[in-house]
Amino acid sequence: MSEYYPILLKLDGKPCVVVGGGGETGQRVLDLAGAGAQVTLISRAAPAEIQLLVQEGRVCWKARAYQPGDLAGAFLVIACPEDRSLNREIWAEAEARGIAVNAIDDLAHCNFIFPAILRRSHLVVAVSSSGKSPALAARIRDRIAREFGAEYGEFAGLLGELRAEMIQRFPDFEQRKIVWYRLVDSGALELLKLGDSQGAEAALRHVMTEAR
Repeated sequence: MSEYYPILLKLDGKPCVVVGGGGETGQRVLDLAGAGAQVTLISRAAPAEIQLLVQEGRVCWKARAYQPGDLAGAFLVIACPEDRSLNREIWAEAEARGIAVNAIDDLAHCNFIFPAILRRSHLVVAVSSSGKSPALAARIRDRIAREFGAEYGEFAGLLGELRAEMIQRFPDFEQRKIVWYRLVDSGALELLKLGDSQGAEAALRHVMTEAR
């Protein structure tokens, strides 16, 4: 079997279908909606945690079982039906339509899998065991979480604000790469850990000035 290719997807406005009813239905719908996807839930019941999204029109809920043809036009499909025997049928339709599909805890009916995710604002860390042991991936994610606090997300945000200026000030890619690593290795992160955002910004500016 070939290796998985790790990737982060931009789902703004993308039509995504969750065939639900199983235990992870609510969380998967919340995750997709949080990423800006246009979510359709097909399930006889809607979990309590997504009722507000349905009322606000952010999730389209079809209160019935899956039917062939339900995946037409979808960009991505998540299958977590109460009746797992439906996974084969959902998988077959998704494959025929060229749609990315994940059947929760059913690797044979997936053409993509979910990693264990750590989010620190702009910083996202994904850990995967290639589907072999999600529990192991989750434990590794938890260990990473203890090492990387909220300041890393803030640091990523500060660095992101400098991208356009960096390209303008350092048009040569190799020089710009050197400066980027100097910024990352500067003392700005330690200042953020101390709650000194202004000091961190000043430290980054100093590195850029010295690099000229």
